[in-house]
Amino acid sequence: MKFVRCIMKTAALASLPKHIEHFSKFSPSPLSIKQFLDFGSINGCEKTSFAFLRQELPVRLSNIMKEINLLPDKLLTTPSVRTVQGWYIQSLMEILDFLHKNPDDHKVLGEFVDALVTIRNRHNDVVPTMARGVMEYKEVFPQDAITNQNIQYFLDRFYMSRISIRMLINQHTLIFDGTTNPVHPNTIGSIDPQCQMPSAAPRCCANSTTCVRRLLFYKS
Repeated sequence: MKFVRCIMKTAALASLPKHIEHFSKFSPSPLSIKQFLDFGSINGCEKTSFAFLRQELPVRLSNIMKEINLLPDKLLTTPSVRTVQGWYIQSLMEILDFLHKNPDDHKVLGEFVDALVTIRNRHNDVVPTMARGVMEYKEVFPQDAITNQNIQYFLDRFYMSRISIRMLINQHTLIFDGTTNPVHPNTIGSIDPQCQMPSAAPRCCANSTTCVRRLLFYKS
């Protein structure tokens, strides 16, 4: 049985470039906060969400994975960036496993939630790990303004992509996983419709400051 699983995993890895090429041809679906709120509070259907995410997540993952592959070769060879690539490859493979599964099967829906939680946890350290990879690259290789500008452009897109993927995963798992307790009883998934931006802004600034300090720590 272990040998069979190994063969299946090898076959999945071999077909992965074709999947990335296919899904990266599509643009991510634009979604508004209102759409998230309406779906979670009015017409939320786990089968509909499952059918959407098993197509949408590969699109978003494949698009950003293609962008990662366009980074300078010397940056791609750093241990941290290779680690991030490995996380994205594993996560994409796990989502693709659900492409042809039956959404009417409650067991499949439960396994999908479990897979999303695993993926979310796997990507917890993506931000500092990618930042560490950039630092590893800059410490060893000479820099030029154009390359630095291109890397910064990529990082902006990479982190925005991560936020959107995490948002999709959190909404599904928090709404449809009965064992997950919302942060606040009034939240719809991870969104608090009663959130007051003036009061939330200081917390956001504090979190941003913490992230900057972590990046400086890796640099030192």
